[in-house]
Amino acid sequence: MSLHFANSHLSRKTLSTGLLLAAFFATFATRSAADDKLPSAEETKPSLYATGFEFAEGPALDPAGNLFVVNYRGNGRIGRITPDGTASVFCDLNELVPVEGRLVQANGLKVDRKGRLLASDVATGRLLRIAADGKSAEVLADQWEGKPLNGVNDVALDLKGNVYFSDPGGSSAKKPIGSFYRYNAKTGTIDRLGTGLAYPNGLGLTPDQKRLCLSESGRFRVLIFDIQDDGKLANRRVLVDFAKPAQKDVTAGNFVPDGMIFDDAGRLYVAMWSTGQINVIDVDSGKIIRQYDAGGEKSTNCHFHGGYLYTTVAAKEAVFRLKLGVKGFDYNGKQE
Repeated sequence: MSLHFANSHLSRKTLSTGLLLAAFFATFATRSAADDKLPSAEETKPSLYATGFEFAEGPALDPAGNLFVVNYRGNGRIGRITPDGTASVFCDLNELVPVEGRLVQANGLKVDRKGRLLASDVATGRLLRIAADGKSAEVLADQWEGKPLNGVNDVALDLKGNVYFSDPGGSSAKKPIGSFYRYNAKTGTIDRLGTGLAYPNGLGLTPDQKRLCLSESGRFRVLIFDIQDDGKLANRRVLVDFAKPAQKDVTAGNFVPDGMIFDDAGRLYVAMWSTGQINVIDVDSGKIIRQYDAGGEKSTNCHFHGGYLYTTVAAKEAVFRLKLGVKGFDYNGKQE
């Protein structure tokens, strides 16, 4: 299938794609307790799991092991691959929630505790919630203070069921107008958590729910914030700067972080668009403790299930998976 939308996706980020490097790190950081149960990068090889995605993004799995990925057999469609390998179109967003004169295009996905899909509509700037049977959908957010959202890119859930989402459309390092928000599951209201960002992208909360991480793709870094008791964010700081890494044995470069997910031990896995790899970060120290091959260049996102890390790879129009033998953090776990 054509990769023309992959080019559109990258232009949305307004990022240079010239640096698709063969090697991202020269060596790895010193082993620590944070990575003592992770297999080495050398012994971990990605295996092809599914193909047929116009632009592979937003992998999400439900407890039964059904995999949902956007743009299956065409943009705007969400595909479902069952554990036995049966693939089908779960829904077509251009039929469920059409926008006159525009094509609906989902990007990041998450499955909530009721089996519904939370989807970021990057093309028309909406946060969507799709019914568990795929037969209907509703718009949870499409504006902030009367102004339309620019292009919702990715989503994350906390243990209270609140939805966090990034809105980077049209932003860049030269035009840092990107923002990110929280949809309150109880009140249905929206809070803007941060703005003035250069393409805010993937995001996720630590298992203890005390910190939030965010890819700022336009500045090649991952940010981290403390979550206060009132839900507001404080103490913004850089967790990893790929252009100027603090680690002496890490190669610097304009490497673009994309989607992310946490494992149950609190390690952060970041898909790297411009190197086709998954970087594993110890959030407490900010050190990169593993670098796994995602399966190909233009790695967009990742998700855990059953001891595997599933990765979406746009350049291969496919989903790969890595057998890591660790459990992903259950963001639909016991509700607070």
